[in-house]
Amino acid sequence: MSNTIGKLGNSLVNAVLGGLILWVGQTAVRHEGVLAGVDEKIAAVDLQFVEVEKRQESMRKWLENVVSDMKDSNRAQFTLKDGDKLVAQVRQAEVSATDMERRFIERLNALEVKLTTLETNHRGSHEVTALQIEVTQLRNELARAAFAQQVQYQSDERVARGAPVFLPPVDSRR
Repeated sequence: MSNTIGKLGNSLVNAVLGGLILWVGQTAVRHEGVLAGVDEKIAAVDLQFVEVEKRQESMRKWLENVVSDMKDSNRAQFTLKDGDKLVAQVRQAEVSATDMERRFIERLNALEVKLTTLETNHRGSHEVTALQIEVTQLRNELARAAFAQQVQYQSDERVARGAPVFLPPVDSRR
């Protein structure tokens, strides 16, 4: 008898499980359209996320390029502005040096005139000889300075012809 009750219990469990499976199946078939709609909506949302990620990536790259261009532009403007200031200062220094050189030559010529006058009045004097030596030394120093300036202008011409000018590195972390 217990075997019969066991079989009956197993049959009952099988019937309940079968009914449950049948009910779930019928519900799934009945709601298949709803489930398919939900699945389509999930797929559409997923596509929207992918599109948003693509747009965000393209905007990030665009912004990165804009920032890089702005940094390069600001660096070039900074360099040009400072370069213009430096050129103005160099020109001012050249004008000042030329003016000092001109005054020095005028003074030297005046000393030579005085020396010539003294020479005619005091021939063979030790003072006249000392002044002649001093004027000769000053003329030699003037010639050396002119030569050094000529060498400097030649090196400046090489830079102006396109020799590379090295700028300080720019720190990319600002």
